[in-house]
Amino acid sequence: MRLDKNIPTQKKIKETLHKIPVEYFKWGTHPDHFMIDMPHRHEFVEFLFFTKGGGFHEIDFMGHNIEQHAIHIIPASTVHFLKRDKTSDGFTIAFDKRFLDTNTIHRIVYPLENEPFVINLSKKQFEYIISIVNVILMQVELNEGYYKEKGFLLAMELLINAIAQEIQHNPTLDEKQDRIVSAFKSCLQSNIHKDTSVKFYADALNISAKYLSNHLKEVTNKSAKQWILESLIISVKKQLINTDFTIKQIAYHHGYNESSLSKLFKKHVGYTMTEYRSNKNMSF
Repeated sequence: MRLDKNIPTQKKIKETLHKIPVEYFKWGTHPDHFMIDMPHRHEFVEFLFFTKGGGFHEIDFMGHNIEQHAIHIIPASTVHFLKRDKTSDGFTIAFDKRFLDTNTIHRIVYPLENEPFVINLSKKQFEYIISIVNVILMQVELNEGYYKEKGFLLAMELLINAIAQEIQHNPTLDEKQDRIVSAFKSCLQSNIHKDTSVKFYADALNISAKYLSNHLKEVTNKSAKQWILESLIISVKKQLINTDFTIKQIAYHHGYNESSLSKLFKKHVGYTMTEYRSNKNMSF
């Protein structure tokens, strides 16, 4: 505990675009953000792209060999440090995900879980991701204005969702060996708007609700209820942002009455559904 309190935290992030807290930096340039060879953490998310491998990356006190064509996702407040070999190379995109769904230009519902992830990709998969990054960098070079920022955020959304897609197809070792976790996630993605009970998903997998929840907790460190709640909130956020459905219609679509869903949303998001949709009273 004493060690954790003494771990340095980087709080500020450079604004690449006016009022958009997103930063790109190439390793080995000045200032080199990756000369830090001690455990530290950030109050923002980092995507690390390794164009050349070598060395290791300790994330949440677990070591990972650095492979070529890898992407490491580091959520805010995650303790990590990077020991790159001199031959390794890459770059980082850092951003504050709270901004993504509170900006008024193009709001983005962040689809990734709040846990670190290491993805080792094929050359073709990695090059596709990099092509999206290049679109982001080209947007930075455009003249200032609404369409520059709009295009930048659209490209950021494409990048984040492309990485989320790769994560879905690159489960952790435990999950890769576990058909129950894989089947549950697939079933959850297809049916979150139909049912939010643990029993529904347990029945679909032909196991008991208790066994499903205990098993998920053991393998993923999250219970079935936690998985379902997080998926529900993301689904509701997407409809609030991307559709003109009334709150009553959104609640009905997810099997809730308006009052129940509104209370649940306010409890776990911190804002009412109306505030979230309009950005009213939301602070960043």
